[in-house]
Amino acid sequence: AFKHCDPRPIDSFFAKIVRSFQYEFGITGGRFDLVEGPRATALADEMIASVLNRKLDASKQDLQFLHAFRRATMGRESQSVLSALREFVAKWHEEYRNSNDQEWGPPALEHADVDDWEKEKHALALAALNGIRTLTFTHKNQEPALQAAIETLRNHTIGSGSLGKSNLNSLTKNLLEAVITQTPPLEVKCHKNFILDGATGDALHKMVMLAACCELTAALQRTRAIREVVQTYDSLCESQLRKKGLLGFSDVKYLMGAWAHSEHARIKRDAVDFRIDSRYDHWLLDEFQDTSRADWNGLYPLINEAVSDEHSKSFFLVGDRKQAIYGWRGGDVNLFDEVRTNYEGGITTAPMYESFRSCPQVLDLVNTVCGDSETIHRLFGNPTPAWQWDKHFSAAHLKADKMRGHARVELVKDEEHELSRLVEILNDLEIGKRQMTCGILLRSNDEVTKVAEYLRSHHFDVIEEGRRKPATDNQPGIVITHLLEWLANPSSGFARGIIEMSPIATVLRDDHGNDWNIIWENLTREISAVGFSRSIAPIITPAASAWSEFGRRRADDLLAALADFDATGCYSARQAADWIKRLEIAQNPGVAAVQVMTIHKSKGLGFDVVVLPHIPDEITPATQKFNIARGDGWVTETPPAWARNIIQAMREAEDRWGDSQRYEAICMLYVALTRAKRGLYVMLKQPSKDSNPDKASLANWILCSAGKNSPNEETIFESGNADWFQLVDLLPLAEDQPAPTQLLTPTHKRASLTPSKAKNKNNAPVHSPTGMKFGADVHALMEDISWIDETLIQLPQNDAGKAVARLIESPTVATLLKRENKPIDLYREQPIVAHIDGRLMTGVIDRMHIHRDKSGEVTRVEIIDYKTDAVAAAHELIDRYSGQMQAYQSTLQKIHPHAEVATILISVKHAELVYL
Repeated sequence: AFKHCDPRPIDSFFAKIVRSFQYEFGITGGRFDLVEGPRATALADEMIASVLNRKLDASKQDLQFLHAFRRATMGRESQSVLSALREFVAKWHEEYRNSNDQEWGPPALEHADVDDWEKEKHALALAALNGIRTLTFTHKNQEPALQAAIETLRNHTIGSGSLGKSNLNSLTKNLLEAVITQTPPLEVKCHKNFILDGATGDALHKMVMLAACCELTAALQRTRAIREVVQTYDSLCESQLRKKGLLGFSDVKYLMGAWAHSEHARIKRDAVDFRIDSRYDHWLLDEFQDTSRADWNGLYPLINEAVSDEHSKSFFLVGDRKQAIYGWRGGDVNLFDEVRTNYEGGITTAPMYESFRSCPQVLDLVNTVCGDSETIHRLFGNPTPAWQWDKHFSAAHLKADKMRGHARVELVKDEEHELSRLVEILNDLEIGKRQMTCGILLRSNDEVTKVAEYLRSHHFDVIEEGRRKPATDNQPGIVITHLLEWLANPSSGFARGIIEMSPIATVLRDDHGNDWNIIWENLTREISAVGFSRSIAPIITPAASAWSEFGRRRADDLLAALADFDATGCYSARQAADWIKRLEIAQNPGVAAVQVMTIHKSKGLGFDVVVLPHIPDEITPATQKFNIARGDGWVTETPPAWARNIIQAMREAEDRWGDSQRYEAICMLYVALTRAKRGLYVMLKQPSKDSNPDKASLANWILCSAGKNSPNEETIFESGNADWFQLVDLLPLAEDQPAPTQLLTPTHKRASLTPSKAKNKNNAPVHSPTGMKFGADVHALMEDISWIDETLIQLPQNDAGKAVARLIESPTVATLLKRENKPIDLYREQPIVAHIDGRLMTGVIDRMHIHRDKSGEVTRVEIIDYKTDAVAAAHELIDRYSGQMQAYQSTLQKIHPHAEVATILISVKHAELVYL
């Protein structure tokens, strides 16, 4: 028998083994069930809720948990408890399960107590300030800058991150950097270099070192506390999930590798391996560079047995160190060297430099960039593992192919130009008209969505590969999501508003009537009987005919997900809503003219044409992403970047992490370049004149390597002929294909009129942002006032509140705002729409009084508008706003032709009424 494994089938292979031998692996509480997707997320949230909701009865265990959680969130108290614990689980749980032999937050790295900073910083700052008079300054601004730097240090609080902010003065930054490499006296720069010696130099050096050590101590204490918190979570998962047979892929891997940590587990694993080993004689591991340590631990006993038998069994692995792009999910390229060392003498290796995918012109660019060791070392140093390169060449049949190909690197001005050039390239190559595949490769899913939508808007047939979110990326999905939200919370006006605006509102009323309380009761009763999927399907089916095929597919995704949810036996609308909101579905590439995907997803694929826009120009690696430091036998959360630079152990850990990140970035670009068969087109943003030629970015790497012999300013590299695609056959024309529907160009049926814009432009006020805010505040307060003789008015003690108080105190204004038991209808912020002389008028009346006689007939209409203009006299408002008020007046006169219509301005500044 022969067994082939690459990283994803390894997961299913492990799951198959655990399912077959669940009792041997200690799963005795229930039948093995693999938990994936939203169900896994829901169960994780349930465990988190169990941790937070358990009763705290002042027992020793509960108090320990509370203290641990407080220490774990030290310096981050603004986070909610739930979000903090979720963050811990996402970030640390895998680390906890895979690092039993690691010390978390080792006390050996502590060289100060956290409290030492607050105890000593003031004395050190005072000593530094007192010693300033002995210093020799070389620029007039150095002394005040030094005093400011000392105060910045004095005001720093451990865990606040204030010393990492970008707004620090340059001397503070230089001081932090100087402590890394110097002992007192310290040479720093502020306009010019000068020396910090004597008491000031000694005090500042001690101050910075103490702050860094206290930051590290705080990080170490948080790490130990995090371990306690995550351990509590994990013990709950063990008792409530894993013991009952509910396991995720990571749990399965852990069980397969448990033999390395426990003699009891090793004995059990031997019994399992004996039965498996009799079934498989030959092992082939593909994409070995992406194999994780957990994968290898699970496979090692079986592989080792196969290697030990030289006669009837074999072990064969295939991998490319240059394609190691999955380090972020555990891929360990160093396993190559370990396997070679462990089986030295019993295993042979063979390199593969011949490409059976890419034509010579594509490989010209690949060799030019990836083979430029000098530039790679200059920009990225010597990443670990070291980048090893041998020149690639095309297979014989590709060399002899008359079609050959084309590779080009060009510069674009900005993102807008880049997207337009992308469309031009695809049109020039006649993508969609010829029998060619085309891949647009990008770094992130967000970029994939953006570029795919742009290409669709330019009439390309596009499919995205990645993970789709059917609950949020389409209209039917949004409606279904809010239907579930409303079922979970019937008081949610927003969710019900979405439903009422959707086609399903008609279906709901036809089936259940117009009373939303009855609709809610009927739906929840039906769901409790048949489940969410079977209850919601009849609601959306009548409307589905009006949806696009895209929308119908998304609706099918959600119904299938709800069916999975129903299978869990849960009937909670809140959990169902959360279930589909979290839903993400892997989306495989389909048949389309253009496939847009991430570089990770393109691995193992090949396209006739590959276009690489959005090559990142950020420095690699991004140090803000370094949040877990690892050393020899220990692991810890990282202190701030400035403190890491000062502390040697942290600096060394970050250097190791940085090397791995740089190597992975180099591999990422190599994978992207080698996906192309015949056409490879790379776009780089035009560098600025002051750009750093040694910037460690992927874009600068290509620029430096491919641009050494630049043909011109726009095209910096070119190999092959641009018209190569003309030898590719055209796609056959589809017979009887209906002509695409042409949407009519929208035209305005009538002109529009906005009364507020009908003011005298020659006398129009110029409103400042402050004035506009004041006006908005006054309008908001006046909207809350009904009748001052019927309601107690409470106003804030701000400028707007004081202005409105003056209005109420004004005898004339107060009379207007009193009803005095008269039959008057009050309207506030009343929208108005009318046809005036063939134009559509829209506006909002601030306040309107409808006076009625004893029979209920309207006798008078008062249109009232509040004006906060800072005019010298109230009557100046007439010239400014007469046009606006006349438009309102003519409209209301048509509505109430027999009534008197009065227009009144209230001058807020003068607390006066102005009748127009």
